[in-house]
Amino acid sequence: MIFKSVELRKEELEVIAAIAKMHKSLKYSLSTPSRWEGVLRRNAFARAIRGSNSIEGYLVTAEDAIAAAEGDEPLEAGEETWQAVTGYRNAMTYVLQLSKDSSFAFNDGFLRSLHFMMLSYDLTKHPGNWRPGPIYVRDESKGENVYEGPPADIVAKLVAELVEYLNGPRDSERTLVKAAMAHLNLTMIHPFSDGNGRMARCLQTLVLAIKGIVDPTFCSIEEYLGKNTQDYYDTLAEVGRGKWNPQRDTRAWIR
Repeated sequence: MIFKSVELRKEELEVIAAIAKMHKSLKYSLSTPSRWEGVLRRNAFARAIRGSNSIEGYLVTAEDAIAAAEGDEPLEAGEETWQAVTGYRNAMTYVLQLSKDSSFAFNDGFLRSLHFMMLSYDLTKHPGNWRPGPIYVRDESKGENVYEGPPADIVAKLVAELVEYLNGPRDSERTLVKAAMAHLNLTMIHPFSDGNGRMARCLQTLVLAIKGIVDPTFCSIEEYLGKNTQDYYDTLAEVGRGKWNPQRDTRAWIR
């Protein structure tokens, strides 16, 4: 069993309706060619790369983020940070391409391939493979573990359930919720030895994109989360409560 969505309340449905209205407006705007579009795409992509990696402690300047987006060399970033940033860039580029494929279907092989793209620079992190043992999320500032993932021997089963959920019927009204639940479940399953947060955020972007919620370059949540990291962690902690328990209420996360 994985985490489930909740019955949406009236005010939550109203928010989704408002977002859908903005979506239509943005879709019309983006369908009109503009000489600024290329610059906007590059900058949005760079901000997504920078935002997601900053959450994991890989900090780069705006200039280096743009260099990563354009495939150039960094001005300041160290080797490990640059490898993490370019790995995420490669994975996000793959996601942007997949979003155009109408026949795409989620599977565990895709998730493992995406993970390999992100972390192939460090084989000690088992890129492309499920974690071999237990995993803990640690708050270094407090010197304590704040979350324990489910046992390694049920990871494959939980991921299979998540994949089945992702390939389920399309419902445009619930796409935002489905993307959020994909993010939450991958984070809580914590199927990999490292890179789970980046994988979850990348997966949410793909769900939004492949379901038709605006252009994937412009619907990425990474920049927002990079600026609101503590709120992000606090909400995950509120839902997770320290240990894998998919019976918990997920409304705080969805909202």
